[in-house]
Amino acid sequence: MKISVRGASLAAAASLLVVVPLLTGASAPAGSGSATPTTDATCVLNAHGVFANAVDPGGTNLPLPNTLAMTGTVSCVDPAGAPLATGTFERTVTMPATECTGDEHGDTSTTTVHWADLTTSTLRFDKTDVVKVNGTASLVVSGAVTADSARFAGDAVNAVGTSSGAGCGTPAGETTLDSTLVLRLTR
Repeated sequence: MKISVRGASLAAAASLLVVVPLLTGASAPAGSGSATPTTDATCVLNAHGVFANAVDPGGTNLPLPNTLAMTGTVSCVDPAGAPLATGTFERTVTMPATECTGDEHGDTSTTTVHWADLTTSTLRFDKTDVVKVNGTASLVVSGAVTADSARFAGDAVNAVGTSSGAGCGTPAGETTLDSTLVLRLTR
């Protein structure tokens, strides 16, 4: 029996719960002179994506260029774990190589967050490392929030997560995926 938690499997959700304490790190005391960044927020992005072209139809497992249109929700908490902000987002991911099994070349795309207070923030992902096995991927992302954003402007973005899709190795291939990404926003 598969148990679902907002579109993610229980195993994926549990693995993210282990990672969240690693991402929330304690903030350095003011004037301590430490190089430790100050955490402004920890955010969870839950997304659904649709590939422009099916991934590995017929089980060919060839790395091919592809585009993924993603939409979803975002929920942020402050360093103490109190709710801070919620919203929705969209992004178009252009990938030079996708396949059902192997290392994928990550994108350098932009995510636009529409906050519940009707403001927006733009997250620029400069590096995305993806390792995918039979449609399930681990994600490690870094980047920054653009300076013109309404929330978290100029913050660094470090994130980890998972994504999974069905269809790898089938005649139709993988056409959609669901992912969860936990972001730590620091300054």
